[in-house]
Amino acid sequence: MSTQPVSDTSGNVRQRLLDAALQLFSSKGYAATSVRELVEAAGVTKPVLYYYFKNKEGLYLALLGDGLAEFHQVAEQARLAPGSVRERVCGYCTALLDIFVGRLPVARLIYAIYYGPPQGAPHIDFEASFSTMLTHMEQLVNEGISTGEFRKVDPVDTAWAIVALLNATMEEQFNQTGQVRVDRAGLLRLLSLMFEGIRK
Repeated sequence: MSTQPVSDTSGNVRQRLLDAALQLFSSKGYAATSVRELVEAAGVTKPVLYYYFKNKEGLYLALLGDGLAEFHQVAEQARLAPGSVRERVCGYCTALLDIFVGRLPVARLIYAIYYGPPQGAPHIDFEASFSTMLTHMEQLVNEGISTGEFRKVDPVDTAWAIVALLNATMEEQFNQTGQVRVDRAGLLRLLSLMFEGIRK
């Protein structure tokens, strides 16, 4: 018989577990965080965690998987938006920056896991998100060349240049001084400079 979740009177149980996981995985790391600590932080019991996520690995995959799924959904919507190629590239980059800023704690955890030492966490293909951005940008640049909006440039190199600007702006949001030097408006200015170099 399935274990039923406890009655919740102080917020969504599943979300409380995700919030606890985000805080503990970020501060202690995945490997050093126990199920006991997770359920205590969320104010639930172990059977409740097992009901929603099966185990710690399932909680981890849901936490990061939800964020990455939202990222991919926003990317696809932005790629298919109407407008000139230049407008769509700008819309694509700002949409992804907005979702990144909106989920900055999750983004910080992803970076810590990706660049940090192995923690025995379940594998997540973070490279797929980066590859998706590159593919989308290459498609948009090719379209811009075909329509005469851009001059004949190497679409792969140009895609890398655009994604590099976006990635640098994203990472700047982690600035610990509290003074972000490149924000949404700054990203648009940088993209405008690049467009001046490739416009026909």
